[in-house]
Amino acid sequence: MNDELIDGTFAALYRLRRRPRLLFLEEFDGLYKCYEELEANPFGNGLDDARYQRFLGSVPSHIRRAFVKLDEEELSTEDAFTRGRLQTPLIQIYAFWLSTIERLHRFRRETFAFLESLVVSDATASAAAPDGDALECQICAEDIIQPGQIILQLPCHPTHLFHRNCLTLTSILFCCSPGLYRPTPALFAGPCLLCFLVSSPPPT
Repeated sequence: MNDELIDGTFAALYRLRRRPRLLFLEEFDGLYKCYEELEANPFGNGLDDARYQRFLGSVPSHIRRAFVKLDEEELSTEDAFTRGRLQTPLIQIYAFWLSTIERLHRFRRETFAFLESLVVSDATASAAAPDGDALECQICAEDIIQPGQIILQLPCHPTHLFHRNCLTLTSILFCCSPGLYRPTPALFAGPCLLCFLVSSPPPT
């Protein structure tokens, strides 16, 4: 969540009367906690259904009523409608929060589903070993078959195996565009991940 959006939200809220200000502060606090939850768990499956419906489903009736009751005419034209986001009407700021969190939630769901599609059994991992040699996790270099470890196999090469718990965004989900690194599951549709990481490591 960028500082400009947060500053703009507080600027809009503190132009309100006390009662609606407190109501919207509580709502934005809940939205921010949703964002923090998604941000802190990059390999999670997004928000659970209850939290999704509460914050990203239909706008709660008390919030709809509060927007209706807001007397925008109390704000000067200069305050309410200048081009900077700090003066954007509150309802537009609210919509921007929802769309930002929705995009992150959807990306988390897609990433989770993609990683789940790479999960293989111990037997499959063992069968991938050439000449029956034991394979190692390509990140931690420990034997790939470990009690309680979930194994992922990349589609590019069957011997490219990883422990799910060893994954980090910088080690496995970087996609190289011209001059740009960004996390995306689309990487695995292209060249071999290990070859990419060796030849063009992510910036530190």
